[in-house]
Parts: sequence; C-alpha cells; structure tokens
Amino acid sequence: MSVRADTESPQRSPAERPPAKRRPRGPRRGPFTDHSHFVSAMKIALPALAALLLGLVVVWPKLSRLDSGFKLGFANLSPKAVDTLVMKNARYFGIDESNRPFAVTADTATQEPGNQDLIHLVNPKADFTSNSGANIVVDAVAGIYHQSTKVLDLSGGVNLYHDTGYEIHTPTATMELASNSARGFDPVEGHGPQGAIRSTGFEITGKHHDITFTGKSQLNLRAVSHKAQDKGRSKGAKTR
Repeated sequence: MSVRADTESPQRSPAERPPAKRRPRGPRRGPFTDHSHFVSAMKIALPALAALLLGLVVVWPKLSRLDSGFKLGFANLSPKAVDTLVMKNARYFGIDESNRPFAVTADTATQEPGNQDLIHLVNPKADFTSNSGANIVVDAVAGIYHQSTKVLDLSGGVNLYHDTGYEIHTPTATMELASNSARGFDPVEGHGPQGAIRSTGFEITGKHHDITFTGKSQLNLRAVSHKAQDKGRSKGAKTR
C-alpha cells in the first residue's frame, strides 16, 4: 500500500494570510502646500525688499545730485567771459536835462559783445513829453541805444506820433533822450490836421517840441477855418 503525499498546500483563509507590504507614498500635495511655500518665501523676500528700499531712500539724494546737470549757484565770471547779455521786455526810464520824463521799451535788448555801451533793441518804442504837455511816441523795427550819451538810433522803418494829430514815417531817425529831441535825414512822409507833407528830413526841438520839416519839402494844405489855422501855427508842423 503506497502513500502519496499531497504536494499542494492547503488553501488558507483570509484571516490566516500575512498582511501585504505597503509601498511608501510620496509627499502629500494639497491646496495648502503651495500657500505654505509662498509664506516661507515672503518671510525672506519682504525683509530683503524693505532693506533695499530703505537703502535707496538714503542713497537717492546723493545719486540725484550726481546725475543732475543743472545746478543753482553763483558763477565767478568776469564780464569779458560772458559773450552776450539779453533782456526780454526791456524797460528804461529816465529824466532829461529839463527834468522831463522819458521811457524806452523794447521786446528784446541785447548788449553788444565787447562793448557795454551799445544795446541792440528789437521793436523799440520811446515815449516823452514836452514842457507844454505834448506827448510824442516813436517806434521802430530796430534800434541801438548808447547808454553813455542817451542817444537812440532807430532803423527799419520809424513811425512818430504827435498828440496834436501829426504823424510822420521815415526809414531812420535819431533821438537824443537827454534833450528829448529827434531828427532824421531820410525822406519823410507825414500828415496831420493841416494836410500832408513830404520832405527830406525832420527835427523835433524847442520848448514845445514842434515838428520841423527840413530840406526840400512839399506841403498839401487842407481848407480849414482861420481859427484852426491860428491853432496850427502855434502848435504843429513847420517847414524850413
């Protein structure tokens, strides 16, 4: 009688089976993991940023002074070192030999390089008053003012207005502000209450600052009353 050994292992019940080995899991990731990393990074970044900003606040004024090319201060320059002096809306007021006021204005006044006595004017205008109270205004395109002699040379077209109603126009004229007088040697065209006149020159001199037309003159008179003629003779234009 042979005995056969059963090589098959008997089946075990689930309770008798050994527990299965668990595989190690990776780090857990969830909605709060990234937030924790962000908070940790900010704990380092924010203090560093604050320190950087504090350093810029301290250093910035020094950097600004170094980078800026415009500085306020007084330059130790001699008059010879300055090429040109320019003044906008120039105004000059004075009194003549007879204690009569005068004024000279210009859009621009430029001192001539190397000569402090000469002032070049753009759109100059002179205003002065006679002893009798007559107001005379002269303007021009350009002018040169001599400070030492108070002489104003006008050019580019000169217009002269007398408050008696006369006005004349000439290419050039010279005004002597010290004596409140003016003269010109170029052709003159003018008109006023007595008529129109042409001449080769003019002068404004005398106590009442009458306008005198010099050289070859042509006068076209208007028909006026005797009373107006007498008034014009006492205060107006003359020819010579």
